[in-house]
Amino acid sequence: MSVHLDALLDRRLVVCVGPGGVGKTTSAAALALRAARQGRRALVLTIDPARRLADALGLDGLDDTIRVVDDEPNLSAAMLDTKASYDALMGRIAEPDARETILGNRVYQAFSKTLARSHAYVAAERLYDVLDKGDHDLVVLDTPPTRSALEILDAPHQLARFLDDGVLRFFLEPDDSIMGSLASLASAGGRAAMKLLGKLAGEEVTAELLGFFHLLADQREGFLERAQSTAATLRDPATGYALVASTSTTALADARALASELAERHRTPSLFLFNRAYLSEPGASTPLAGASPELPEGELQPAAEELRVLREHIADTQRAALESAARFRDSFDPEAPALAVAESPEDIRTLEALGRLLDRSVPV
Repeated sequence: MSVHLDALLDRRLVVCVGPGGVGKTTSAAALALRAARQGRRALVLTIDPARRLADALGLDGLDDTIRVVDDEPNLSAAMLDTKASYDALMGRIAEPDARETILGNRVYQAFSKTLARSHAYVAAERLYDVLDKGDHDLVVLDTPPTRSALEILDAPHQLARFLDDGVLRFFLEPDDSIMGSLASLASAGGRAAMKLLGKLAGEEVTAELLGFFHLLADQREGFLERAQSTAATLRDPATGYALVASTSTTALADARALASELAERHRTPSLFLFNRAYLSEPGASTPLAGASPELPEGELQPAAEELRVLREHIADTQRAALESAARFRDSFDPEAPALAVAESPEDIRTLEALGRLLDRSVPV
């Protein structure tokens, strides 16, 4: 178990993906905590957090600011907040005068708060920022469930395409100080489009839309460079992907669809982690196996027999679940490590409980 986990954590970036409701965010935090306790400076950057994660890390809350976890000097955490993260991004990349213009632009304000894709774009930018600074030996990226995870991973490539495509060229006037090659709005098609847009949205909104595109054009080269760098990192063989799932039929079906697309677009997962996969033997981390010893006959014999039958049923059920997990892994890569994590007997609300989570795991 420790060999597989330590090999995964001996990287610069580990991306956790999986269906919703399978303990993915908690698993990401547990991986980062394990690395931190081995002396690595680890950051868990969560895109889709649960409040209880902040509780488990001993923090009052999580936001875009990277915070060191109390009593764990090597462990830090941050949560993506779309609007705050975009504003922080503009603070990093724009000059002071341009920054105020950008933050005051109503199209930017709407884009940074409401558009679905904007969440994915700023997540990619935030990931680039923490990797580029180099303050952490390991970044564990906790992605949203299933399809949303793919949007995050595809965002750098999509943003680069958007900035390279003709969308900006259509809307912007030629300007030697920005992009001299942009198509002129003086063209008949451009004038007609802008006139129609002005009637539909109003001249003031149209002007702010053009202003927003000009702002994008001003930052185009920087956006392109960062997007291409992040896309290359996500495709780098040195980046690890941990697929987190449970052994339920529904979760495995969702995980299969995600893993298939992940393998097609990026790479087969480096680790398969199946949460709440079994009940452990009392006092041990191994799964229940077979029936318990029969007790001597007496008044408690009927109750003991019922418990024996129940235990055998649970053992059979979880054995079938672990076999399903093994078949799932084998369908992608029979050589890939896979771990089954036991049902936790405690609520994961403290660092100590979080630290024990991965200790209750067995190879699949």
